[in-house]
Amino acid sequence: MSSDRATIGAGQVYERPALDRFAATESGIPFVVVRDSGRPGPHVVISALVHGNELCGAAALCRLIDAGLVPTRGRLSMAFANVVAYQTFEPARPFAARYLDEDFNRLWSEQILALPDRSREHARAKALSPLF
Repeated sequence: MSSDRATIGAGQVYERPALDRFAATESGIPFVVVRDSGRPGPHVVISALVHGNELCGAAALCRLIDAGLVPTRGRLSMAFANVVAYQTFEPARPFAARYLDEDFNRLWSEQILALPDRSREHARAKALSPLF
C-alpha cells in the first residue's frame, strides 16, 4: 500500500487498516476469516473491498473481526475481496484503485467463473466463489 493515511473531509486523517495479518487464515482462502459457532445454522458472508477504493468497508470488517464476533448458530465468513486493488490505493487517485483489470461485480456468473483466469479480479472471484 502506498500510504496508510489518507486525508478526508475537512482535513481529517483516516488511517487505512493494514490487512497483511489476514493473508493466511484458517479458512484456506487468503484474506477470509471464518468463525463457526459449532451449531447448525446459516452460513453468512460479509464482504468488503469489492472495489479497492472502498476503504470504510475494510475498516468496518476489521472492527468486526477484532471484536471477536462469532455467530450463535451457523458460520460467519468475513472476506476482503479485492485486496490487490486496495494495496494500490493512493488518495490523490482514488478511482485508479477501484479495480486493476476488470470490475469485480461483473464476474459472478457460472459461465465467467468457469473460464481460465483472465485477470487478477477473475482469479480472486474464483478463489472466493466457494463462499457464495
